[in-house]
Amino acid sequence: MSIKCQYGPTNTYIVATPLGDYEVVCCPKGLHDLGMVGSVNDANFTPKPGIKVCLKSQQYEDNGYTYKPATDCVNWLEAYFSTKDKRELVTPAICHHIGKQGTFTYNVWFTLLEKVPFGHTISYGALAKLCGNSKACRAVGQAMRNNPVGLIIPCHRVIQEGGQLGNYHHGTRNRVKEWLLKHEGALR
Repeated sequence: MSIKCQYGPTNTYIVATPLGDYEVVCCPKGLHDLGMVGSVNDANFTPKPGIKVCLKSQQYEDNGYTYKPATDCVNWLEAYFSTKDKRELVTPAICHHIGKQGTFTYNVWFTLLEKVPFGHTISYGALAKLCGNSKACRAVGQAMRNNPVGLIIPCHRVIQEGGQLGNYHHGTRNRVKEWLLKHEGALR
């Protein structure tokens, strides 16, 4: 996937994880996209906990410096899936080109990233309130649907008011959401 960015061309990487392959797209300034590769859904989701996180391929060769956000993302994924203490996770840079700064959606993404740590959940309503508009639950849901860097901006941590998990990836990857929340200790 090639994305035009004011900071330079993007590079695409495929990374193996226990949940399957992830595609990482970044420019020299930060991540543009992080998502599962292929048509993973509830019917065919088969996690493989023994798989080690590793870089499988990249679109363009890199010296490890130009696209450092991708390297940081691979390191983050490795720590996310293997380290017991997640407080040490260092969030890779996210390119501000992914959304329009100052919009409600942008505010939702970065409030979630900053305020809801590993192992915790928040309701759509509570996140809307944190973002300054307690009546914007549906807008929070829309922001989650449009999140380009899942896992990093942890939309899987947003659940319904009554504790139900809600839908993940348009309702097609609810088992992935459940797995992630169990992995983080937010769900038993």
